[in-house]
Amino acid sequence: MSSKKPNLVLLTNLYPLPWQSNRGKFNQQQFDMLKSDYSVSILIPVAFLDWWKHRKSIQQTDSIRYFPYFYTPKVGRSFYSYTMFVSLLLHSAIWLVKKHPQIIVASWAFPEGVVSMWLSRLMSTKFFIKVHGSDINLIDHFPGRVRQFLAAANRSSGVLSVSQALANKLVKLGVKREKIKVIYNGVNHELFGISESRADDDYLLYVGNLKRDKGVIELLKGFAMVSEEFPDLQLVYLGEGGMLSQLQEEAEILGVSSRVHLMGAVEHQLLPNWIAKAKLLALPSYAEGVPNVVLESMASGVPTLATRVGGVPEVFKESVCGKLISPKSADEVANGIRYILGKSWDGSLIKEQSLKFSWENNKQMLLQLLSRK
Repeated sequence: MSSKKPNLVLLTNLYPLPWQSNRGKFNQQQFDMLKSDYSVSILIPVAFLDWWKHRKSIQQTDSIRYFPYFYTPKVGRSFYSYTMFVSLLLHSAIWLVKKHPQIIVASWAFPEGVVSMWLSRLMSTKFFIKVHGSDINLIDHFPGRVRQFLAAANRSSGVLSVSQALANKLVKLGVKREKIKVIYNGVNHELFGISESRADDDYLLYVGNLKRDKGVIELLKGFAMVSEEFPDLQLVYLGEGGMLSQLQEEAEILGVSSRVHLMGAVEHQLLPNWIAKAKLLALPSYAEGVPNVVLESMASGVPTLATRVGGVPEVFKESVCGKLISPKSADEVANGIRYILGKSWDGSLIKEQSLKFSWENNKQMLLQLLSRK
């Protein structure tokens, strides 16, 4: 006789969408691992303009529910928790009641974390909040949002932090230390642990959103600085975002447009091949939690150029895995590229470092957290 699994509802904007299949892929991997222990359902807020634009591609299922999230763009952001809460109830209250969750998990600090607290009161259940880094960076200069988040975090059954650096920041904000559990993200070693011998192609690789704070312009300028030293070297960007046209224009100005390739987003299943053949993976972000693409690069045995921010130094053994630099500096990017390309790297040692981070380890620690009263 099998016992019924407890119901868990995840509330997050970081999850694949029909028109953004790579969005929040790490969240999908993490919460898929829980399906052996919980009946997992996902609530995904979609900005109302995106909802209208893509409404024909949205398909609701019993376990995945998208709801249109109404708000006032760039105005009254401290009220976004209220508008998300009302949007959710108007659209999906019946679905949520039928789910009868024993646990609610919000995967984003604000407004999702605050909304999860209110939902937990309505449904008399416990709730948890997962924070990523970028979400805390977005609210920590806004007292109204911080107050709401702290009220939720300190009433929660637990707060999942993806790095110790982020956990320390949460404590400084006012989150009780005993609420916080550090659980590093995992990596799919079967997918990214390509073991066959390969010949490197002559390209540097960036994977992620084309956003200014990901350091995409500094990467381009740093590449241009070393382009004459490495005349066959190419720079490949995999991703979409608002900096696309500026990157194209800047590449023209710098005279490297023929060597810069903006490939758009690619399916997650194709990333291992792109990463494995790169000379190095570069992620010169201004701020991070623990970016999964760095773990994926390590699992592929590829040296990485990353910035010394957030939890990156916690997972990155510089003598083995590549080079850490200061953010917001094209000169540091250029010097980092020179350093990595001028040294021989042992892919097996890089992979060995990545084995500390697996989704199975992540799952066991997350199950422990969710068992809290």
